[in-house]
Amino acid sequence: MNKNKYILLGSVTLGMILAAPMSSMAFPAATDGLTGTNGYLLSTVSTTQPQEEGAKNFIAGMGDRGLNFLGNKNMSEQAKKAEFSKLLNDSFDMNTIARFALGNNWKSATPVQQREYMALFNAMIVRVYAKRFADYEGQKFEVASSRVENEKDSIVTSYIVPSDGPKARVDWRVRNKGGSYKVIDVLVEGVSMSQTQRSDFASVIQRGGGKIDVLLDHLKK
Repeated sequence: MNKNKYILLGSVTLGMILAAPMSSMAFPAATDGLTGTNGYLLSTVSTTQPQEEGAKNFIAGMGDRGLNFLGNKNMSEQAKKAEFSKLLNDSFDMNTIARFALGNNWKSATPVQQREYMALFNAMIVRVYAKRFADYEGQKFEVASSRVENEKDSIVTSYIVPSDGPKARVDWRVRNKGGSYKVIDVLVEGVSMSQTQRSDFASVIQRGGGKIDVLLDHLKK
């Protein structure tokens, strides 16, 4: 499996970095969830849990949840898509992610354009990456370490391990806000998905003469 196929493993953990080319990533920079006793993500965690440990457990739980449905051969593609949508919104701050991806163009967009963009961005992520589920080939997800960056953010290092060949490193920037965790960026082999998406959107708008509507039409496709 080539490096590009690992990019899918982001949001869906083993579903999103699995196959998409890096330039098509819709990842992000965001803000603020954790695992319950069943390994599924919850919106909050104990505020007494150390930030470093909380962030690491959060990513491990997200990985377990993604693998639970990606590897389930009895689930229909529609059911997997529904689970992915839930995981995406549970684990990532999609509002902050979408706004970051639009960059300074957010301020120039009208309220109507902003609302349409937010809806289209979320729908695009689900639509694009749900098509990649069939590319899952039993890769394993390993959480290796976690370090505190500042009072809110931690970097969790993980690896996507294929049945053969080299493993790929995926770093997750996780933000703790009042005891709640969410991914705000994903770095695949050192490449920031949030910065990549922001650059892509800026290029679309620039080619369209600086018009936000051009990006909206692009997202509809």
